Amino acid sequence: MYKRISLISLILVAFFCITSVANATIYSSEYITDCVAQAARSSGNTITVTFNISGTGTMDVIGAKTIVIQEKALGSSSWTAVATMSSNDNSNMLAYNTRRHASNVYYYGAKSGYQYRAKVYFYAEKGGYDSREFITAAV
Repeated sequence: MYKRISLISLILVAFFCITSVANATIYSSEYITDCVAQAARSSGNTITVTFNISGTGTMDVIGAKTIVIQEKALGSSSWTAVATMSSNDNSNMLAYNTRRHASNVYYYGAKSGYQYRAKVYFYAEKGGYDSREFITAAV
């Protein structure tokens, strides 16, 4: 009986270890090694979103395709999109033929009594492509 329980326990441990390794491969990327963004509130009504992305090598295109600014009233639990910035309208959001890209975008409509955050949709392309979503901390 003891051997049977030990064998079943060993099989379960092996199964969960294999599952963990499989999940790690799902999150790896052929194109993006690291991406991070930060929102900061400056004086007045300006929110600055700073982002940085690194590719696995020199990418044809790398950067942020879209940034969505969200606001939440103090005491509320829901976020509302108030602005969307696209790389089609902001040429500084994407770079070409480079391994890394960093830039800033600005939102000028911040109101007092509200918190703000940004959803940044990172993108890297070289033959194929990959994208990642990153949500900044609230400011």
